[in-house]
Amino acid sequence: MEYPIWHLTTFGGGFWIAAVATLHVFVAQFAVGGGLFLVVAEKMAARTGSAELLDYVKKHSRFFMLLTMVFGGVSGVALWFTMALLSPQGTIVLVREFLFAWATEWVWFVGEIVALLIYYYYWDRMKREDHVKIGWFYFLFAWLSLFTINGVISFMLTPGNWVETRDFWDAVFNPTFWPSLFFRSALCAMLAGLFGFVTAALLKGDEIRCLMIRFCGLWTLGGLLLVLPLGYWYLVALPPDQAMLVMYKSYRVAFFMKVFMYTAPLILAGGLFMAVCSPRRVNFPSAMLLLCLALVFYGSFEFMREAGRKPYVVWKEVYSTNITVKQAREFAGKPILQNAKWVPENLREVTDENMLQAGSWLYQMQCAPCHSINGPMNDIVPRTAKYTAAGIDAFISGMGRINKYMPEFIGVPAERKALAQYIYSLGPKHDPASSEPVEADIAPGPFKNDQEYSLMAWPLEGLHLAVEKDGTLLLSEKRAAVRAQLILRGDPPEVVSEDVKLVCVPGWQNKTYDLKAAEGFFQSPEIEVNPVTTDGYQPLPSVQVKALDKSGKVLAETTIVLPVSTRPGCNNCHGGNWADDGQGGLAESTVMDIVSLHDRDNHTDFKSLINEGQGIDCLRCHDGYIQLEASAALHGFHAVYLSGHGNDACMMCHPQDSLRGLHLDVGMECVNCHGAMEDHSLALLKAEADMPAAKRLMSLIMPTELDVAEINARKPWVQEPDCLTCHAEFGPPETDSAFNKWTENRGGLFRNRKDEMGAVMCAACHNAPHAIFPAADERDNLRALQYMGEAQPIGAGGTCTVCHEEDMGYPAHHPGMGLE
Repeated sequence: MEYPIWHLTTFGGGFWIAAVATLHVFVAQFAVGGGLFLVVAEKMAARTGSAELLDYVKKHSRFFMLLTMVFGGVSGVALWFTMALLSPQGTIVLVREFLFAWATEWVWFVGEIVALLIYYYYWDRMKREDHVKIGWFYFLFAWLSLFTINGVISFMLTPGNWVETRDFWDAVFNPTFWPSLFFRSALCAMLAGLFGFVTAALLKGDEIRCLMIRFCGLWTLGGLLLVLPLGYWYLVALPPDQAMLVMYKSYRVAFFMKVFMYTAPLILAGGLFMAVCSPRRVNFPSAMLLLCLALVFYGSFEFMREAGRKPYVVWKEVYSTNITVKQAREFAGKPILQNAKWVPENLREVTDENMLQAGSWLYQMQCAPCHSINGPMNDIVPRTAKYTAAGIDAFISGMGRINKYMPEFIGVPAERKALAQYIYSLGPKHDPASSEPVEADIAPGPFKNDQEYSLMAWPLEGLHLAVEKDGTLLLSEKRAAVRAQLILRGDPPEVVSEDVKLVCVPGWQNKTYDLKAAEGFFQSPEIEVNPVTTDGYQPLPSVQVKALDKSGKVLAETTIVLPVSTRPGCNNCHGGNWADDGQGGLAESTVMDIVSLHDRDNHTDFKSLINEGQGIDCLRCHDGYIQLEASAALHGFHAVYLSGHGNDACMMCHPQDSLRGLHLDVGMECVNCHGAMEDHSLALLKAEADMPAAKRLMSLIMPTELDVAEINARKPWVQEPDCLTCHAEFGPPETDSAFNKWTENRGGLFRNRKDEMGAVMCAACHNAPHAIFPAADERDNLRALQYMGEAQPIGAGGTCTVCHEEDMGYPAHHPGMGLE
């Protein structure tokens, strides 16, 4: 925010740090171990009186000087240059806090240079014992340089008490200083042997070459055997947060940990082969191959170490985005484009015209320090290819919460959207095509004024959302049920439940389903419904419901719809299109992405089970006992990413036609009854607050309207928003929010509630929840049109004769009935 931005595309900041730092430190650690190697080799040559060996040491010292002093010095400058460009804020912290250490390190560095120059150029001009002493001085200075720099490097990962004390010595002797120092010292010895292989392989004489190959093998194997236990010490010395990132939470670390574990035995085997089994067969290419393998081994360690301090450059001090923790707190919820010093004036405020350009600057500030664009490393394009623009927006919203290896986004929603749109513009622009529902003429059922019965039928749910992939994943099936009440017309009317038979015939099946009598109503078994037909997509297919007497005579009939959608919004974030002819249903790629992420974050192995032909039933674990109940888990997890999105959060996952009733026409949305995503999720999670997963998710979600303590817990499908919260005493609405006042049990649910006489169900007159009369989609209004000729609640506007012989002059079913 305080400094100019190095605009990066193909080669992002992560690439430059990886390339420059890894090579520099690889050589710099050879500069330490190689110094000791030279001294020991020279003493061995002097002791044995071998002129060939002494000549080899001299030549090796020339190679050593050129590599460590020239390449090491130049790459060191390059490292500082790269650091200053990528993270000037982090660099300033290191310079400011370690000014005395840097001054000390320069003393050691000057000592290294002077000693090494004397060591090489005075090779034949000094007594051998004096020359060896110069070598010892070089090694001492080199190791003291490692000692000092190690304090800085380990501080960046584990500053320890310095975060509170700001004390220099707390910074240097931080929690991982000693394990890191011993680990790196052993690594220096190993590298000395590996670089020694390279020069020893060029020796002409078989005897001297075999001698030095074995000598280098001792250094390599001895160093490696020390590196492994010391690396474990380093790992267990990490504080819990950093250890969690290294061991469990970052999937990138898991890859590099495997590389580290696989390359170690290869180096061990290579060292044994070269030193013990066949030293005569060692040549320059094989030595270089082993050295490159060691570079991969060391590079994987550095990647793990770097990942351990994500999302910081300096742990809990400076983020990888070059924003300090203090600045992040200060500018939380404020526009970053207006507060960053080097942003062009025409981009200070996001507009439709400058959105992509503003997004480009936001990318450079908050993404480019680690990511590239179509580059070789940490490429953001394939990583975001599976997301829609809204999906990228949601992912940015949740950064730094569940997955801690990325910092939270700093800025306002308009800036977050601009960044999402810019990243979206870089990739394939994933956008699952959704065709409009097919139009099909459906006539309301027949009704005659003199008929003896009226049949009220409705779907049990306003819209059942099916989330499944045949044989692979199951959360909810493509099934729905019909409820009905048969009314014997008269004064008074009578709800009939005996000596009759109710059946329903789905329009898409050549099959009849019997409705079973329950407590004053009839209900069908769950009927399989696939909204994808040969004609297209139709989530409101028709069902004919009939009431029959004992002889099979039709007493009354009606036509309703049975709403089922197979378009959950999973592919907004998990990729893939629609499976069933591009119309609906989860694609295989969508399911596998969901499963892969579940495996990664929860240490399951569902992907292997699916590959073996087994299916995953989500509800087997997410039952509220073994794991969080499914609704609480899904809403709680996704609320972390969809906070601050208002009603759009609901529409990210639920179909657009979820709400089709009167409430939609008067401008209400999901959040009016269920609350914002954050509050809705907290209510569900509080009902299972004793579970660790619920506690963790609750700690990541900030409520919008109420304090967490004020939000009432509720069980999904048992406790729902109560209609009478708004419609007090069944009257006109007194508020437009039903959130936080729940029905006590299933009996109080709208789907189960009856009128004040305990006879007629609410849905019999008002239709299913989310699709109450008059509904926005005429298909939902079929029953109202059948009995009254207009889309209104049954009995509204003086139409009591649907069930009564004469219009009623008083509200018999509940106060507030619209009889006029």
